[in-house]
Amino acid sequence: MPNEISKELIRQIDIISMVLEKPGHYSEYDLAEHFKESLPNVRRDFAKIREMGIALHSTKRCLFIEQKLHTRLLNKLINTYLALNDTEAIKNLLGISKIFKDQTLSYFVQLVKSINQKTIIEFDYEKDSYGSLVQRRVTPIGFFKTNRSFIFVGLEDEDLNKARFYLIEKIRNIKFTNRKTKIRTLPTMYEFLKNSWGIYQAGEVVKVVLLFDKKCTHIKNRIFINNQEIEETDEGIYFKAKLKISNEFISWVLGWGNKCKVIEPASLKKDVKRIATEILDNYKK
Repeated sequence: MPNEISKELIRQIDIISMVLEKPGHYSEYDLAEHFKESLPNVRRDFAKIREMGIALHSTKRCLFIEQKLHTRLLNKLINTYLALNDTEAIKNLLGISKIFKDQTLSYFVQLVKSINQKTIIEFDYEKDSYGSLVQRRVTPIGFFKTNRSFIFVGLEDEDLNKARFYLIEKIRNIKFTNRKTKIRTLPTMYEFLKNSWGIYQAGEVVKVVLLFDKKCTHIKNRIFINNQEIEETDEGIYFKAKLKISNEFISWVLGWGNKCKVIEPASLKKDVKRIATEILDNYKK
């Protein structure tokens, strides 16, 4: 798949998603009208789609795709549509595609369109205390990847104070509306994440100081957060940053074992000690 993402390639992915979601529903004339393109252009799109290894064909003037898309190809199509590096796999895409089936590509395509058009989407996400799915009304902001999943970011109920992160695989009964958000200026993904460690945000921004063992020299070449400062001293390697402390960050600190010591804040030092003690106690039973 070419690295340069053209409007033709985006249209071809649109076509694939539409035919996968509704096999036998569209004719080449329907698609020409939908995309406001000539028949020859749409037919060239069909040829390019077949060159990707996708068996697009027409029966009684209606379009079908014969086989299920391989997960590797589905990864490329989704990542290309999202303008990401098309060689970087979404690691849990096989599980996601088992949930959304032939609508998988279509859902990603429509989510991107909702972000670009600033239209509200509705879906069920997680359960309340009674075990019922909770419907969310969300203004979409963007996507980003973690090591194992895909995160969708949005504002609930058009409230700037309700920024939320949603795992794609936990979304159910999604409905794409044509209603534009009333928020005039939406925050950017950078604004959401600039002081966060990973995807989870928690509390206020605080100054963190960690002291690493001298042997942890590789930490000097890593950028974990934009405002970090690394200082090599006789005591060891100091890591300083301003960030929101989350369970994800605490787990990262604990993962270094005795190679990392919390200097400040005191609250973080207390949390690390407590969790380390609980881990040791668990092995005494």
